[in-house]
Order: sequence, then C-alpha cells, then structure tokens
Amino acid sequence: MQSKSVIVAALIGVAGLTAQAVDAQPNIEATPQSLSVQASAAANAARKGLAEFSKQVLSNKNGNLPDGFPLDVASASELAAARVGYGFPVYSVNPQKLMAADADISRLMTPTGSWRFIIYSGSKPIGLVTVEQVRGQWQAIAYGAIGLARNVEALQTAYGNAGRSNTRFLRVFQAQSDFLEVMPEQGGKPQFAALASAYESLLLKRQSGEPVAPLMDGAALMEPLRAAVRSNLANWR
Repeated sequence: MQSKSVIVAALIGVAGLTAQAVDAQPNIEATPQSLSVQASAAANAARKGLAEFSKQVLSNKNGNLPDGFPLDVASASELAAARVGYGFPVYSVNPQKLMAADADISRLMTPTGSWRFIIYSGSKPIGLVTVEQVRGQWQAIAYGAIGLARNVEALQTAYGNAGRSNTRFLRVFQAQSDFLEVMPEQGGKPQFAALASAYESLLLKRQSGEPVAPLMDGAALMEPLRAAVRSNLANWR
C-alpha cells in the first residue's frame, strides 16, 4: 500500500519522489555557508509547493479533502491558510561505518540532500513538506508525517536554542529511527533525543511522566542501533 506522502505527490504530479536512502549522499556539502544557501532555496520551494498544493486541493472535488489526507487540517480553506515554518536538513549515517569499534554518531552524520519543513495551521504543526533537488531545482516532493512534525516541534522547544542552530535531525534509515542531536550551549559532547520512531524500533525505555524524551549519550545508542541495522539489513537481502 502506498504511503500518504506518495499518494499526495502523485496527486500534484511531482516526479522524482525519493525512496528511503540506503546511505547519505557523500558529496553534499555541509558547511554553514552551503547550508544557509540550501535553506533559503529549499524554504522558497517549500512555500511555493505548499501554495500550489493548496490550490490543487481547492480545485479538486469542490474543495473537499480526499480520504486519508496527509496533513492535519479540517478543510481545504484551513489548508489554504497554512504556512511553512521551521525547516531542517536531514542527516544520516553510513551503516557500515556505524559498525566500526570506534564509531561516533555525530562524526558519522552526513547530509542526505533532503530538507523537511514543518507546516503550521496557526501555531499547530499539521505535518511536514519534504523538499529535494530534482534535476537541479529544489522542489516540494511529499507531504505528511503529522506525528513526526509534532515530535520534532516538541523536542526543538525543549532543547533547541533561539535559532535552533544547536540541533541536527538524524534519520538512521536502516534502523528506522529518528533522533535530534543537541549540542550543549556551553560546548562539549553532543547528546541525542530519540524520537518516537527510535523508541519503537530500538525498544528504548522511558520513565513514566517524562514530558519529552530525555537526552542520551551517543554511546548508549550505539548497540541498539547496530542491532537494528543488522536485523533490517538481513531482512532486506
């Protein structure tokens, strides 16, 4: 069965939807300057894509939302008033390098070339728009991930600085797990907050009553990640 994001990408006629990457792309720059340029171009594409998507939805079915709509809106008019907010590049890690005895998650993180932006209705996160370069042009290629949008928002509120420059979003595709890397403001070793996907895939435990996921040392995540990667790679063969 197709995911909701794939269904919506097909609805608006966007080609080139990227499946889950086996590895991060090795030649994408991640300097502050290059990321700043990417952020501006990707954000413009996200806003343009959302506007076109809203217009397309409004013109279809007399403005009625189709079943299984991937964004948390009650009507097409609410969608038309939605806005693109905070965006972040998606990082990943090489699964083979993760298995090395001296592996360090932060040092292994490499940008995938994909950006995701939280879409808001008022102050409420209603999903994500994914933006990638297609034939050299930044384009919005998929919408959805309501739960992930709210999860990221909650963790950024808890751990991000004013500009959210102290965090990076990590997706370990082969472990089906997402994390927010958090760099302490005073400096020192980065820590990680696991998102819901990681708690589910890695069978991590949380204390009852915790409002948000606690920060953990990357070393504590290494063995659960390696076990998940081994299992999933074996199942994909």
